[in-house]
Amino acid sequence: MRSFLKSLLTVALIPVSYFAMAQENENNTKCHALKNKMAARTTVASVAEDDYDVKYVKFDLNVSNTSTYLAGNVSTTATVVAASLSSYVFELNTLLTIDSVLINGAPRPFTSAGVVRTVNLAAPLSAGTSFTAQVFYSGTPTSGTLFGGSLGVNCISSPSWGNKATYTLSESYHANEWWPCKQSLRDKIDSVDVWLTVPDTLKGGSNGVLTAVTTVDATHKRFEWKERFPIDYYLVSFSVANYVDYSYYMHFTASTDSMLVQNYVYSNPATLPNFKSRIDSTGMMIDYFSTLYGRYPFWQEKYGHCMAPLSGGMEHQTMTTLGNFGTTLIAHELGHQWFGDNATCGTWADIFMNEGFASYSEYLFEDHFWNHTAAIATISDQQTNVKTSAGGAVYVDDTTNENRIFDSRLSYDKGACLLHMLRFVINNDNMFFQVLKTHQVQMRDSTATIADFKNTTAAIAGMTIDGMRIDTFFNQWAYGEGYPIYTAKWNQIGNDVWVKLDQTTSVPASIPFYFTPIELKLRSATGDTIVRVFNNTASQVFHFTWNRTMNNMVFDPNYWLLYELTSTTHDVTLDVNNVAGSSIIITPNPASASWTVNNAPSGSNMTLLDLSGRVLWQGSATDKSTVIPATDLAAGMYLLQIKSAQGAVSYKLIKQ
Repeated sequence: MRSFLKSLLTVALIPVSYFAMAQENENNTKCHALKNKMAARTTVASVAEDDYDVKYVKFDLNVSNTSTYLAGNVSTTATVVAASLSSYVFELNTLLTIDSVLINGAPRPFTSAGVVRTVNLAAPLSAGTSFTAQVFYSGTPTSGTLFGGSLGVNCISSPSWGNKATYTLSESYHANEWWPCKQSLRDKIDSVDVWLTVPDTLKGGSNGVLTAVTTVDATHKRFEWKERFPIDYYLVSFSVANYVDYSYYMHFTASTDSMLVQNYVYSNPATLPNFKSRIDSTGMMIDYFSTLYGRYPFWQEKYGHCMAPLSGGMEHQTMTTLGNFGTTLIAHELGHQWFGDNATCGTWADIFMNEGFASYSEYLFEDHFWNHTAAIATISDQQTNVKTSAGGAVYVDDTTNENRIFDSRLSYDKGACLLHMLRFVINNDNMFFQVLKTHQVQMRDSTATIADFKNTTAAIAGMTIDGMRIDTFFNQWAYGEGYPIYTAKWNQIGNDVWVKLDQTTSVPASIPFYFTPIELKLRSATGDTIVRVFNNTASQVFHFTWNRTMNNMVFDPNYWLLYELTSTTHDVTLDVNNVAGSSIIITPNPASASWTVNNAPSGSNMTLLDLSGRVLWQGSATDKSTVIPATDLAAGMYLLQIKSAQGAVSYKLIKQ
């Protein structure tokens, strides 16, 4: 889910006029942060709900766009997973009145304790038994407001277009505000039918394929939707308004396959013309993201949008609910179809698995369809927003607080920064996107945690990459708080360049030091060069040989990292006399039998490590050369750390 203001500040993929009527609101907070709801639980309302596995749900509801009133029935087919089941327990808001409950077609008594409803079975059902519970109910749930946030079901007029719509928004704990459900992320519903009976002047949009529009009586018709891919409880949706159906087919590159892109747009004469070019752009986005993440997971059904008066968008499976058609908003919600819908966060603490990826999809969209400058501006804005406060982790520490779950600074922006930095660490785009594709395949139709994604990354890219352990990376950036703070100094004498980096952190109690690769741009009047180093000590000196006259240095010139740089200075005292390692020479490198280290400060500590951080050799430098044995080592790359009173340096050693 995403707020929409940011999308108003961008340019359409296909040029289009954009005027004041398109603005649903002016708030730049992510839509979920606007909800301001009471603290919610982290699991199902009753542990008894985990005694069954939901297989199929059929909705048969009467709704309109004049109020939140709804009436009808919902049938749930499930399988017993406990040793036995003596009662069927589900959740439904107390503002909704249950008329009756049928278990396998027979009426059964029920009791209520708040939202927890309990139906006593005629006889216990054994493990593996399938049953169907049909709940007949009606009522008028409380509606949210445009600026006060949306509740489970809402009836609101668009301030821009005047259209009134009734729509649902169940994330994270609000499905029970409009249907009898089990709110468990881990129990995806295998398939869903949503039947919506509405006044014949309206249309009702929902998940999956529209199989029929049936005339009910002289003034009502029924929209019958069929979703045959697994779907999480909060992604089931409907939206009812006076819509026009603007649909077309997109085509996948290098394939004869095509897919329906179906859009329910307000029926005002000006609405569709205003947004048409952006809606048309959706097909190109689907095709492009399919090359990055794997084929759009629901291509055998559709993708589309329902307009509704909400401040942003919500990634309802196969049919996103949108307040407007801002291009980056479309890209964000479309990205969710892979990350959030196909592979859903395993717990609300892992919401990064939804929102971080969707936010990074905005960057990827801009970089491909607009230009790299626009994309860099987006990631730079995200980095800046993260640093407006010193602390906070991507992993959610309080899932009872929806404002914390959907914190734009942490779940969205820091999440996007995490992925951007992981891409930099892997340093191979083919491999990075292979990680994302593999994640989609492994977690298809299921749920995933941050730990699952870390394991997929390690399996594809390796546990250690360029000196960086993947578990260290995730401990720092997913589970830890804060970011590194640097001061940088440089100097050049002849062809010798020295760079000294000193690192502290914004929350040292959480992460006292960040291990990370860094790019440094050495600048000169006759041309620049970028060097990549690995920062693994709090005070570290790097030595380079460069035959151009250096006049400045740029830290992280390509905006890969999340950090604060306090200063970059030319320090003429940084030279061979006071910098550990500034005159060190290691020969041969690559080596087969041994490396010889010359000019290391006498008494300095020397440690040879493999790329997993395992210590292979330790010693102290003497006034003469120091020999490091290599005969028994496997071919590959190693790290040599040299520490003295003047500081610390690291070298990459190659064994042939």
